[in-house]
Amino acid sequence: MLRCLHALALSLLAVLPAHAYDAQVLVDARPGSMPVILASPHDGTEAVPGVKARSGGVTVRDVNATLLAGRAADIIEKQTGRRPWIVAARFSRKFIDANRSEQEAIESPEALPAYNAYHAQLAQFIDQVKAKWPNGAILIDVHGQGDEPDAVFRGTRNGLSVKSLVAKYGVASTSGENSLLGQLQAAGYRTYPAPGEREVKLDGGNTVVQYGSQHSGGIDTIQLEFGRQLRDQQAGAEAFASAILAFERAYLAGPKQ
Repeated sequence: MLRCLHALALSLLAVLPAHAYDAQVLVDARPGSMPVILASPHDGTEAVPGVKARSGGVTVRDVNATLLAGRAADIIEKQTGRRPWIVAARFSRKFIDANRSEQEAIESPEALPAYNAYHAQLAQFIDQVKAKWPNGAILIDVHGQGDEPDAVFRGTRNGLSVKSLVAKYGVASTSGENSLLGQLQAAGYRTYPAPGEREVKLDGGNTVVQYGSQHSGGIDTIQLEFGRQLRDQQAGAEAFASAILAFERAYLAGPKQ
């Protein structure tokens, strides 16, 4: 009997596609308890089974972007008892770029399940957060940039992805004292763009385009590109956590009762 079962198992394996894998294990998803979602699409290190490395596009890892998001979430939870929601790609950018459209993100159909798993999870969390906090919530797409180690670049496609936020509170919500950039600058980090200037460099990728509040079902979305100093050091996470809490107090309503 055991020999027959073994033979059956081998026959089933023979007909399964070589690229079959559990796509969900390549996405780290952690529910939260406040109107803030932190996404990290470019810090993964895992290969995607049956998928070759991409031959084009940017494949560099945003080292410690997920670590930064997790540290900031831990600090916020320790201080307030509440926690941001987190969605992070475990798969490497060498195989999939989760911050690009499907046409640009992958080069083989075998990569599609993992790409879809990341975006399905992000969309699910957005729906849940918006339902619980209908008067204000934010998605922060956490990235790394290698040009200036002590600087942060904002990307919103020049206000497009925070259309709802700016309509309610004006440009102070993106560049003022209690904005994310304003708080990070107050903590001693350089921030771009300066108030009143346009986002010229790193102005936002597919996440802000796809999920921003320029869409009727979207959410205010900001891409932040952190220098290595902020991603590597605990002080950077502390500054990020403080910036999130100040932004929440100023611009996000409490949970629906």
